[in-house]
Amino acid sequence: MQLSTIDSNRRNGYIDSEDEADVSESRQRGEYPDTNQDHIKSRSRPAFISGYESIVRFLLLPRQAGVVLLLEFLNSFRSFGLRIVIYNYITNEYGITDTQAGKILGIKGVVDIIFGLLGSILVDIMGVRKVSVLALSIAMIGRTLVAFGRNRMSLFFALYFFSPCGDSLLAIGIYRVALKKLTTPLTRPLAFAVSYAAWNLSSALADVVVDKMRNSVSDFELDESYGWLSGVYTPIRQFIVVTWVFVIITFFIAFCFLRDETVIDLDDIDDYDTSSQTCQENRGGADNNDARWMNSVVPHDATPSIPMISRRILKKWF
Repeated sequence: MQLSTIDSNRRNGYIDSEDEADVSESRQRGEYPDTNQDHIKSRSRPAFISGYESIVRFLLLPRQAGVVLLLEFLNSFRSFGLRIVIYNYITNEYGITDTQAGKILGIKGVVDIIFGLLGSILVDIMGVRKVSVLALSIAMIGRTLVAFGRNRMSLFFALYFFSPCGDSLLAIGIYRVALKKLTTPLTRPLAFAVSYAAWNLSSALADVVVDKMRNSVSDFELDESYGWLSGVYTPIRQFIVVTWVFVIITFFIAFCFLRDETVIDLDDIDDYDTSSQTCQENRGGADNNDARWMNSVVPHDATPSIPMISRRILKKWF
């Protein structure tokens, strides 16, 4: 796991020279001992921030936050896309009655809950990246069987085994866990709001796409020369093929770009592991006489975070 550091107060100008002078004078008078950092933190941070400042803070989040939000969007389309059509799909494509479909989906729901609980434990043990790549690998197999399978046996394998092992592990909010680790208390509210908006936007997009395909796309057939891909593709099956493509794209993004990282705010360094080395270098442009920054305790594997948008571009925009 890689740790990134953020000097949020100094970077955003919430500690100015006047505040530092007041704190320094107060320390000399004995009003604010060096060991009492909580009071200094409360003075250095605003009670609320404006929308403009929230946007700037969000754009200064590590690039991993952008990867996680993109995965949230793709994961929502993949998940809700199948949920929307699965009932009609299994009844129309496989000749399953309504009663049988209710039993099948009911059993699948119970199995999904069991694997979802196990997935929560796996995330704590293995980390977000490993669970995500593992779950997407299994989900690709399951979605392939659903999209291109032609018999009930392949359907049952997909719904009772591959889907719970894959899709259910992705439905437990593992990307929210990653987003929490990539944000600080000041940047977390907006990041979670964007995550929630991306999730709902993607699910709404899935509704629009499936409705459009049902009304404007016609059946087409691949002959036997295509092997296991041959057969008639109805609009619903074509839409499931689209979600299958989304699963593949999500897998490659997670495999190539997702990393287990944790962002720490140097102003909240006391909240983190103190078993790491002491950093004796000057951080964030701090004055040499500022003991808080000269002797900050940071994890040994901490590295400066790389924002989603470079500071040079942000200066041009804002």
